[in-house]
Amino acid sequence: MAKISARFAHEQFAPGNATVIGSEKPLTVPGATWVNGAYASALDMDDGNRKAMGHPGASVIPAALAIAERTGARGREFLAAVVAGYEVAVRASAARVPWYKDKMYSTGIWGVFGATAAAGKLLGFDDATLQSALGTAGSHGSFPPGGLQANHAMVKEGIAWSGLTGVCAALLAEKNFLGPADFLDYSGRWDTSALVAGLGDLGKSAILETYFKPYAVCRWSHAAVDAVLELKHRHQLRIEEIESIDVETFREVTRLVNDRPTNTIAAQFSIQFALAVALLHDRIGPAEVSDAHIHDPAILSLARKVRVSVDDVLDRQFPAKTMARVTIRTPRGEYRTTIEYPRGNPENPLGQAELEAKFRLLTHDLIGAERSQKLRNAIRDLPAANDVLALTRLLRY
Repeated sequence: MAKISARFAHEQFAPGNATVIGSEKPLTVPGATWVNGAYASALDMDDGNRKAMGHPGASVIPAALAIAERTGARGREFLAAVVAGYEVAVRASAARVPWYKDKMYSTGIWGVFGATAAAGKLLGFDDATLQSALGTAGSHGSFPPGGLQANHAMVKEGIAWSGLTGVCAALLAEKNFLGPADFLDYSGRWDTSALVAGLGDLGKSAILETYFKPYAVCRWSHAAVDAVLELKHRHQLRIEEIESIDVETFREVTRLVNDRPTNTIAAQFSIQFALAVALLHDRIGPAEVSDAHIHDPAILSLARKVRVSVDDVLDRQFPAKTMARVTIRTPRGEYRTTIEYPRGNPENPLGQAELEAKFRLLTHDLIGAERSQKLRNAIRDLPAANDVLALTRLLRY
């Protein structure tokens, strides 16, 4: 998916000055934002937010990075724009009325507002200009139904398109292109009081509610993955003795029932595949969700032993919680555990060492240990950086 996106972007978007990750050929702001957004969601290891039911970072950060290069923003200004983008994006999702939230949950629908807000902040917009940009973003943003994951589509919730639309809306507003001023006032789609409730309380900023994924599969699977790994190691279970794996969880997980994924995207959204890989390999990184594994007889055999059912009590707690109760049956007996908060949630956070290990996993093979360390340092130094170029230069290779 990422390679196809890169080829498309360099063929169809004009050359410019905005960094494309992994390329020495920069593109215009819209082009770089689009392809970097596609990259961010490709491995399904991007961060997310439970209230929003999606992934604000993949929409917001590529947009903020491209605009920050254009404006010469200081590191703190870039980070402030990211914080603002998360706030607007998460609020735009969480405040949706029930029908809109239930039927149209894809990140691109609300991520577009975060990308626009981040871009507008970096461009120094006044209230009226930002209002116009948000109206244009909403008018032209993606409006896909929920369920793109179940179709195993590379479009990944319209994330790349939300970033592209967001920066374009901001750049149009910069040229006095007028969008509808009242787009977010429409009560048929938003609880407008919830959109602004508590706004400005920095201790409850949306970005502080970010979760980080330790596994390269849909977040809805993670509680069950944690559960099978806990049971495997606590009871020293052997793969060959597992007779069945029962997962009781929330209703949305039934969309992930697929014991024979045919490509890597489908594998990311298969709970049976995720549990089988976790039990066999004790981790689920990019290498485990690859073409080499999706036809592995050992994985497929174990995947067929997984059964998924809906537990009404657990279901009522979604989306605030993505819980799972797992029972593994063996000749020795039954073993059961319940996971309330999967690893990486704010309530069950990954430690600094775990986050750094994930960073190394995702970067070392691509750019080498030395550049990986420099990149990590550049990210850490952003609060004091005069601009973002020390970071973006390391992304061009």
